[in-house]
Amino acid sequence: VTVSTAESLTAGMIASTIADIPGASAVLRGGAVTYCDEIKHRVLGVEQETLDRFSAVSHQTAREMAAGSLDLYQSDVAVSATGYAGPGGGTEQDPAGTFYIGWAYRAAEGGATVVESSRCHYEGDRSCVRAYAVAEALERIVRVLNSME
Repeated sequence: VTVSTAESLTAGMIASTIADIPGASAVLRGGAVTYCDEIKHRVLGVEQETLDRFSAVSHQTAREMAAGSLDLYQSDVAVSATGYAGPGGGTEQDPAGTFYIGWAYRAAEGGATVVESSRCHYEGDRSCVRAYAVAEALERIVRVLNSME
C-alpha cells in the first residue's frame, strides 16, 4: 500500500512524519506542499471555482487536494490538510485553529475513488494547531488502511 500527501497548513509535516519511520520509502510515494491557491490549482488540479466559491479552507478544497494527490502520485491512499494555523486569519465560520483533513483512496483494484473530509478545530498556538493537524491526518490514514484489510 502506498501513501501520498497534499499539504497547505502543515507545509510538508505529514510527509516528513511518515518519512521518519524506517522503511517509509516502501510506502511514501511523495507529497506536495501547496501553500498558495495558484499551486493548489496548477499542481493538484483543485478547481478555481472551488477556491473562489468555498475558499482554500473548506471541505471541498481538502477533498480536491486529496484526490489530486492520489492522481499525481498514483498512490493507494492520499491525505490532505488545509486550514488556518493562526494566530491571525480565519473567518467567523472557520476561525484560526480550524482545519480540514481530506482523504482519498481507491475502494478496490480498478474500483471507484472514495473521497472524504473532516473539519477540525484546535485551540492553541500555531505550532500546536499544525501538530494536531498532522496527528489527525495520520489517524485518517490508519483508519483507511484498516478499512482496506
